[in-house]
Amino acid sequence: MSILDQAHKDGVVVGLRDVAGVAPRLDIDVLLLDHPDTFNLLLIALMELKAESLPWEVDDGFKVDKANKMSYFKLAGIHGLPREEWDKEPAEGKKNDSKDPGYCAHGTPTFATWHRPYLAMLEQTLFRQMANVAERFGRSDKLSPRRKQDYVEAAKRFRLPYWDYYRPRDYKVTMPGVFQGYKTTSPYDYHMPQIFTLQEVMVKTLPDEQLVAMSNPFFQYRFAPGDFTEEEWDASNIDVRDSFQAFASTFSRTLQVEVANVKEQTLRHGGNDDDAVEAMNQALNMIREDEMRASLVMIERGEYSNYLNFSTNGVEIEGPDPDDISAILKKNTGSLEALHNNYHVYIGGFTGPRGPKGKKTGHMTCVPVAAFDPVFWIHHCQIDRIFAIWQAVNDGHWFEELRVKHRHLVDDGLLPFRKYPLVVDKTKRFWTSNLARKTEDFGYTYADLYGKDQSVDQIRETFAKNYGWSRRLTPFQHFGHPPPEMKPLDLSKAQVYQYTSNAKSANQFRHLHLETEIQPSTQATLAAKPKMSHEWYIDDLVERMALNGSFTIFYIIGEVTGTSGREWTELPGFFGLTHVFAAPKEACDNCGRQEDQARLVTSTSAMTSLLLDYVETGKLQSMASTHVEPFLVKNLKWRVQTALGEVIDPRVMTRDYSLKLSISCKISPLPGETGDVTYTFHPAVIEDIIGNASELPTMATAGG
Repeated sequence: MSILDQAHKDGVVVGLRDVAGVAPRLDIDVLLLDHPDTFNLLLIALMELKAESLPWEVDDGFKVDKANKMSYFKLAGIHGLPREEWDKEPAEGKKNDSKDPGYCAHGTPTFATWHRPYLAMLEQTLFRQMANVAERFGRSDKLSPRRKQDYVEAAKRFRLPYWDYYRPRDYKVTMPGVFQGYKTTSPYDYHMPQIFTLQEVMVKTLPDEQLVAMSNPFFQYRFAPGDFTEEEWDASNIDVRDSFQAFASTFSRTLQVEVANVKEQTLRHGGNDDDAVEAMNQALNMIREDEMRASLVMIERGEYSNYLNFSTNGVEIEGPDPDDISAILKKNTGSLEALHNNYHVYIGGFTGPRGPKGKKTGHMTCVPVAAFDPVFWIHHCQIDRIFAIWQAVNDGHWFEELRVKHRHLVDDGLLPFRKYPLVVDKTKRFWTSNLARKTEDFGYTYADLYGKDQSVDQIRETFAKNYGWSRRLTPFQHFGHPPPEMKPLDLSKAQVYQYTSNAKSANQFRHLHLETEIQPSTQATLAAKPKMSHEWYIDDLVERMALNGSFTIFYIIGEVTGTSGREWTELPGFFGLTHVFAAPKEACDNCGRQEDQARLVTSTSAMTSLLLDYVETGKLQSMASTHVEPFLVKNLKWRVQTALGEVIDPRVMTRDYSLKLSISCKISPLPGETGDVTYTFHPAVIEDIIGNASELPTMATAGG
């Protein structure tokens, strides 16, 4: 029995290094375009792991049903539901009266390291299945020896792909903004890769490579009756009712809201239809520049070199001293985990307006069911990629930078991920953060780092070159041009999109637009070229379990209309959010313990891009604090909504759940200029900004 077969049988994470060496993970569009055979094997293997009904035979030992501990259903369930131990591995701290194993690592310094063997477990399971699919192609009488060998080599090249949020997928996109007509236009479109949004793809099927249209396994996951109990669905933090009653105190009556059925399939932005895809892509484009700005800052030399600051949004305060809270807000409050949280909700979506056509969140917004959406794994590969690049430029920064009482976490088991070979001694049984430190030990790296003998400075310079061209630092500055390797790809020739005329998705595939230059603004340019950039942020700190599950804080500069997150994110002045990614305590013991400890989390939202737009419109005089402070006092608004759609009076959060806000500005010399990087904080405006929070919105009154 091979190492991989034994690992599969025992349910252990062995990785692929000893099976196929070290190979790079690639962006998913690069993989499907440049390596069609590998991607074809991946599609077939994913279908089989999802236990779908398929028109070909599967070998004994590779047939998968949901009860198999290495099935897609069971692996996704490690992240949340169903509330059961994975392969009889109890978690530490498990409550005696709970069915939940408590594997969740969110809000802790092991967030990034826990997800690494989790991804590797799916990666090796897919690899094993793909190797068997290649073997089955090899039995065909209609394939040449060369084609059979092609599949064998294609399987060996496989590593789990990632979705690079900051790589443009197309040219020119228009979205809500503060310019004329309340629109803004970007020369590049950062929509979700189409492999996640098309219902069908073309697959060369077993045994003879017939190219046919099949249901796309990356599009959604379909649940079966009985996958979860009603009690489990109720604890999922996603609205599972066919309709729900929302009480509007202004009218003193009950409103019935029609919502989609989330028990049948995973959804994004309340559905998988064109409207849902458009809403999701619009949100991804609106926030891309400032989310990318945050990622650049994490890789640049500076405050994010500290592992604790970088890795998690969870913080601890030794006592109730307000000075401790102020000190935290004056440090960097962004993190890899906070970035990850935000993309979960940008993908999953927000609850829509009350009414007969109201939309609700999707599964990615809610911890207990997020991992069932196939995009979960590809999203997490991007997070792991940023983690790996950070590690490459911050070698030596590790768990030693945690508080003394938490440094033991580096050698604590990352349950339930068992090492190879399987041992009985539970103190030596599991992967640890120290063991998971190097991606190469799992048999993968990333294209950014693969086969290149680069210095730390070169890695940083390459990252800045790939992404810095699309970050504006001054008013009237326009985006540059991406390096050749980052330009949008023409996927019209990709095998998966060679649709036949009867394929459902044939008319949904979006062809690449022609590259066009965006005309410069007609507004007069600045009289004098500035020497320093001003990057503005709103930072927040709040109890992670304040609302017993996931919730979102939305930030807007300008007029606020609407009564829901779906509407607020479509406003011209929407610029960012904080998504607290938490499961209800009924579904997660770890989250319950964090509620008992009043665990705090932090996040940061850059407002720089929107402020630069306001300067261009003439509504804001400059990026200097003398002009920005009064502008924010007058115009910065914020709203709060839970994943279930309940709108919370924001002032309740500041009164009852330790929510604190801070405004900060990073002042840096522009390229070619000299000077120091400084940070300024602006506490004087916070009281007024908190006062800008409206009363609980009703059908009749939207906040202003």
